[in-house]
Amino acid sequence: MTKIFRVLMVLAILAVAVGFYRGWFSLSTPAADSGSNKVNVELTVDPDKVKSDVKSVKELTGEQAK
Repeated sequence: MTKIFRVLMVLAILAVAVGFYRGWFSLSTPAADSGSNKVNVELTVDPDKVKSDVKSVKELTGEQAK
């Protein structure tokens, strides 16, 4: 059971890393309020980019299969 959990964690980390590399996800920090100790971090997901990449991979694998 532990091995399965480790494999799933590695796959999840790999998916997140590929997502950041391909531009599916991005992190940003808006301007902080003066005098505030709070830090705001925003995570943005670009579903159109994900769909575009999936479509291009499907087309590429379809061509390779012929």
